[in-house]
Amino acid sequence: MVFGLTRLIPGDPAVTLLGPGATNAQLNALRHQLHLDEPEARQFLSYVGGLAHGDFGTSLKTGQPISRALATRLPATIELSVTALLMALAVGIPFGVWAARRPEGPLDQALRLVALAGVSVPAFLLALGLQYAFGVWLGWLPVAGRTDPWEIRTGITGFVMLDAVLEGDGSALWDAIRHVLLPASVLASFLAATLSRFVRNTMIATMTSDYIRTARAKGLQERAVIVRHALRNAILPAVTVIGLQFGDMLGGAILTETVFSWPGLGRYTFEAIRNRDYPAIQGATLVFALMFVLTSLLVDLIALRLDPRLRRQSR
Repeated sequence: MVFGLTRLIPGDPAVTLLGPGATNAQLNALRHQLHLDEPEARQFLSYVGGLAHGDFGTSLKTGQPISRALATRLPATIELSVTALLMALAVGIPFGVWAARRPEGPLDQALRLVALAGVSVPAFLLALGLQYAFGVWLGWLPVAGRTDPWEIRTGITGFVMLDAVLEGDGSALWDAIRHVLLPASVLASFLAATLSRFVRNTMIATMTSDYIRTARAKGLQERAVIVRHALRNAILPAVTVIGLQFGDMLGGAILTETVFSWPGLGRYTFEAIRNRDYPAIQGATLVFALMFVLTSLLVDLIALRLDPRLRRQSR
């Protein structure tokens, strides 16, 4: 499917690479060099054969192996996505709990309005707004890149924050955190809003259950009732929501990384689409799909661990 969809992108890769001033002879020579003049069925079989041997192909624009380009950009996207996920959990779950404690109260109404804005505001508009507010107007945070130019280093793992921790470099760690905050906030906004609304509704339904009334009748403090009983049961279905929404987060990474000049898979995919670089688009899409599948598997394992009913069914 990915192979077929890339061929539907308007434009000719040869014209994109050589420019509109190229002659027909030059265009035909480049198409032959890149095997674009071969039947699509033959191109597909060659592509599948390469995948079977772990070969994602060669970039039409740079001539470099796609696997090498993906490997250098994957850590940046993972670092951004994990940071956004942690931010969404840190904001969405507490907001949902606070809103559920007094349904339809002033705090609940305010948090619902914030959640509505989180799922309604386009990612690019939010990104531009945060860049202007915190980068241009206040000047607190950088608006582009992964690190400052003087902080660029080879690193051990490719994960800037992890490398800074392993090397004990506090300034590099702080610089990496400052750079990731704005793009991660954009990615986290939709998931945090969705999660807060889901947790709120689940908590409200849970708080009317018999075991909650029993816990209160035993004299447990309200905090213990919420954390030990209500929240614990509300988190279980929320885990599934997190797994499903993570796919949307990966999709949003393409636009977010492009706006913030984040050197990850999302920006690489955008550049590949703009250049009609078919092998690069196919390779990046496959990696995104693999990340989503692995995340879904991890979510299922976490749900199995948290819910004893699922553990009994699996035996």
